[in-house]
Amino acid sequence: MTDSLKLPRFLLIKQTIENHISSGSWPVGTRVPSENDLAASFSVSRMTARRALTELDKEGLLTRTPGLGSFVAKPPAVIPNVELPNVVQDIQNIGIYSCRILTLETIQADMATAKKMRVEVDDELYKGIFVHLDSQNPVQFEEIVVNAKLAPAFVKQNYNKVTAENYLNWVIAPSHTEYRVSAVQASAAQRRELKLTHDGEGICIKVTKRHWVQKTVLSISTLINPAEKFHLGQQIQ
Repeated sequence: MTDSLKLPRFLLIKQTIENHISSGSWPVGTRVPSENDLAASFSVSRMTARRALTELDKEGLLTRTPGLGSFVAKPPAVIPNVELPNVVQDIQNIGIYSCRILTLETIQADMATAKKMRVEVDDELYKGIFVHLDSQNPVQFEEIVVNAKLAPAFVKQNYNKVTAENYLNWVIAPSHTEYRVSAVQASAAQRRELKLTHDGEGICIKVTKRHWVQKTVLSISTLINPAEKFHLGQQIQ
């Protein structure tokens, strides 16, 4: 007895349809045989044929439309999973890390900041501006705004060795984080702090991260990285 005959009949139907799709003989939009046709071809009940089509529909290989039939579905778009490099963590692992604190203060939320932080105008927030260094060479400019209610001791910490993000993760770990990556021209202050003095060195990669604790924004951090030192994905050998 062959392996195909050992398969449950609905799995044999599924496998046959999958083979037609993967081989390209049934391209996207092709109407596949009906439940009645499959039942007759494989000598099974209509319920068995329906189970095969239903499972293929759930797996995204088919789309089923009442009254019209089942059709080969368009494959879902493949979204590349690109991991953002953690520049500071890399330095702490293999370099000589230090931090220069430019600002560490209490502020009141203006309208734009309040909207992003999901707080009221004039609510108390904390703001920190840091320059992260590797062997005294600046590699990242960071500006962070923090919800004072969630991290009331934020401005009392020493961030020479422990980063603001690591401190917040220790105090109250975020439930999820939103990311935005863009290329920007560094401001005059950012260029000065990052020692970008030569022509063409002003282009940077800006990473904005908004950390949430359930439905409350914990912090928004903006990271400015010299483009030549910031690489997405794995190194090509």
